[in-house]
Amino acid sequence: MEKFKEWYENRHDYARQWKEKNGSKVMGFFCTYVPEEILYAADILPVRALGSHQPQNVTEPHIFGMYCPFCRDVLAQGLQGRYEYLDGITIAQSCLHIRQAYCSWDIHIPVEFSYYINMPHFVQSKRSYPFLREELALFKDAVEKWIGKKITDTDLDRGIDIMNRYRKLMRQAYELRKSDNPPFTGQG
Repeated sequence: MEKFKEWYENRHDYARQWKEKNGSKVMGFFCTYVPEEILYAADILPVRALGSHQPQNVTEPHIFGMYCPFCRDVLAQGLQGRYEYLDGITIAQSCLHIRQAYCSWDIHIPVEFSYYINMPHFVQSKRSYPFLREELALFKDAVEKWIGKKITDTDLDRGIDIMNRYRKLMRQAYELRKSDNPPFTGQG
């Protein structure tokens, strides 16, 4: 468990080192709906923007104090320079609070690239799949333009493989947490 804690605590250093070692870009994302497969396919390291669980007082001029603590904390981390290594940010349409944190970040924290991915509101409608497919194609096109290279089907397959492995590992971790005395709990 100490290794996992170390990885979490040093995640910003890891991203900086990865960026330097690979000479590639790092993209911060604000919502789990963001297609990380496309980012991996483009050799971009996706980094989930997270809070620090520490008191902060820098977000009040930027977003309402009544917004959820997570969203305020995420924005605070950006405003305090903890994600200075990001080359871009993205969000898929999400709750109003995290969306406002993203918009404020986009205005007040300079990055090369920012992209808002629209998501279908009625996911059970016959139009939702074609709508989402088009939105993902637009996102892929925007990423290609930003990085200056085409994302091939082989690249996409690699990105999908990476995320499928991640999802498999997350399911295994979830199964371990079902026991009466789980080996890890998610609490410090």
